Amino acid sequence: MVLDIRDLRESVPPPTPMPASAPANPHRSLEQLLKLAAGATSPTEQARAVEQLRQLIPGVDGVDYLFAVLARVGAPARLAAAQTLGFHRQWLSSRSRIRQVVQAARQAETEGMAVILVWALRQRNEAAEFLLDERPGVAVEAALGVPLNRQTLPLCVEALERAGRPFTQTETGRVLVAKLPGMHPALVQALIELLIERSLAAGAAGLLPLLEWVPQVPLFEAFVVAGDGPDFSGQTDGALRARAWQQLARAARHLLERAPSSELLRHLLTRSGEDDGFVRRHDAFLRAAMRQADRRSGPELISHVEHLTFKASEEMVARLAQVLVELAGRLDGPAAAQASALLESWKGRSAELKLRIYQLQHKLGTQG
Repeated sequence: MVLDIRDLRESVPPPTPMPASAPANPHRSLEQLLKLAAGATSPTEQARAVEQLRQLIPGVDGVDYLFAVLARVGAPARLAAAQTLGFHRQWLSSRSRIRQVVQAARQAETEGMAVILVWALRQRNEAAEFLLDERPGVAVEAALGVPLNRQTLPLCVEALERAGRPFTQTETGRVLVAKLPGMHPALVQALIELLIERSLAAGAAGLLPLLEWVPQVPLFEAFVVAGDGPDFSGQTDGALRARAWQQLARAARHLLERAPSSELLRHLLTRSGEDDGFVRRHDAFLRAAMRQADRRSGPELISHVEHLTFKASEEMVARLAQVLVELAGRLDGPAAAQASALLESWKGRSAELKLRIYQLQHKLGTQG
């Protein structure tokens, strides 16, 4: 019987106290509990032993004993020992212990045993190796536990490439792509480089949809603000790399204009207020992105503009007025009323600003 205790939520009876006459053996209580968990004849009995193993904090000798049990292939208590090592992970400070767990997971005689050992490696880079495991449960457990960083990203991308499109058709793919929106912005450039490498290796245009899951602000900086992109001319395969980058850039720009996130729209508004040159350089992109604002995102964006312009200079207000006038013209209901009220309040700042906003509104009305 195997009880999955990685996320034990059911209530269990209180731990059974050890007999007062138990020998003074430092492994005795741990050994007894392992035997109880391995030999339990009912889920309740096993859950009781498992809960006691969770509560028991093994010392150095206890950890040594658990690894000794783990090394005994076929031992009845081996799975319980692996589960206990997953609860109490002070052994993670030892590189040799980590290698032991990785090796045990590679050679696990059952998928359940491998899953528990990979769970014990959660939030460690070593878990990434098992993303490519042929046993579905092991790969999913690795996806759940793998941290997203420069060391693990290549294997994450390879696992997604193997999963095929759509990436969410497998559980491993669903777990991995769900992690991408939370990736550190600095990792976006590393991901771009990986996508270029994969494209050169296998023509992996199928990975382009990964861009839909990536944080959009660093994507915008990499593919829109950067203009023509990196200079690949000094590399032997520079032309191929430049072509791959351009393919990514077209896909990214299309995505950002078609479905900009609220975070990206707020970023665009902030940059527009700070830098007149930014507005001029990216005017077409700004217009395309702002056209996607709707009833859901509109009120949030207008509140953001109001926050940006609180006690702001007239120059900053004037820069944002152009964006807000166009945004207001595409909204209706309370959001449109909120935008109109903000524009009216700006008109009261000066006659020059009032004229500027009036001209913008007239121009938009003429175009409409």
